[in-house]
Amino acid sequence: MMLGDRFIIGEASTAGSALENAGNGYDAILLDIVFPDGNGVEVCGKIKEADPYNTVIISSSLESVDAWNEAFKAGADGYLEKRELLGLDPRKIELMINNLVERNRLKRQAEQDNRRQTELLSVLSHDVRAPFQTLLGTIELLRRSHIPSSAAENVESLYQCAKDQLEFINSLLELLRLESGSIGLRRSFVDVNLPVNQSLQGLRILAKTKGITINTDLQPGISRIEGDLGRLCQLINNLVTNSIKFTPRGGTVTVKTRSLRRNGMPGVELAVKDTGIGIKPEDRDKIFQRFHKGRDRGTEGERGAGLGLSICKEIVHLHGGTLEVDDAECEGSLVKAWFPAESVEATQVLTAPHGCEKTVQCPQSA
Repeated sequence: MMLGDRFIIGEASTAGSALENAGNGYDAILLDIVFPDGNGVEVCGKIKEADPYNTVIISSSLESVDAWNEAFKAGADGYLEKRELLGLDPRKIELMINNLVERNRLKRQAEQDNRRQTELLSVLSHDVRAPFQTLLGTIELLRRSHIPSSAAENVESLYQCAKDQLEFINSLLELLRLESGSIGLRRSFVDVNLPVNQSLQGLRILAKTKGITINTDLQPGISRIEGDLGRLCQLINNLVTNSIKFTPRGGTVTVKTRSLRRNGMPGVELAVKDTGIGIKPEDRDKIFQRFHKGRDRGTEGERGAGLGLSICKEIVHLHGGTLEVDDAECEGSLVKAWFPAESVEATQVLTAPHGCEKTVQCPQSA
């Protein structure tokens, strides 16, 4: 009576017929708990087992917490008590039902998208990457063999093209894995200065070949963050490599760390600044999007897949941080990553019997 003018409604008077008709494409199913031949909560469980994205709402005169608990344990999306139901505006009930239906539709869509992405990962991993690895190996043999000088240049071009494509495939795989959450973080408490120093050891060699100086301004005793050391190294490597790519000879790249609170929350900021050609104003909002290239080539013709900064964004996101461009008042570009840090209140200083001090970790932060 309350919903008949808002929905097309079918009715079932028994648990058996309700379960039988549940698969007929209804957008939502409203179940009582007491049926002459069964229990509505059990019917709900069976409906959800057959299709977890069906929208099922329990409507009953049972008002105990136990009744609510049993209904939601069976997978119910909502619970309406009949005593309160008669006093509700039908428009509110309609809105609730439509919202629950839409929520389940989006969950189903997300599951389907995730399944398709998993299939794409499988195809890229086996059916696309493997042939390129074989191709690179074959071309490498050609490069080492005695071939006419007229053909050597073509072989070298072929090798570089295959290498670029394999690098693109590997970067795309990495981004898809990060976005899908199939790669977990190996978390530990990390001083951000550690991955910075580790990454810059190799990056200084790359910068030297281009006549670029890498400077550091690392705050000592910086707050620790809960992060994955390997992923943080990957983030720093991508950001600094990108700066080297777009900085001309004789330029500088500066890596800076500092403790920084945001919205009252303790954190750590990692900033990479360069004296390069900078980022176009129209590209600042797009620079972290996949496949977006502000410029196709670096200052000396270096090429990229347009995925490095997208990977950086996902790594920072997995750590609960933010990544942004802030180069409005500087020459070149300035990219800042911020991570939530271990709270100062998470440690206590204890005095040992002989007067020495030691710092221990509180249990809640372990």
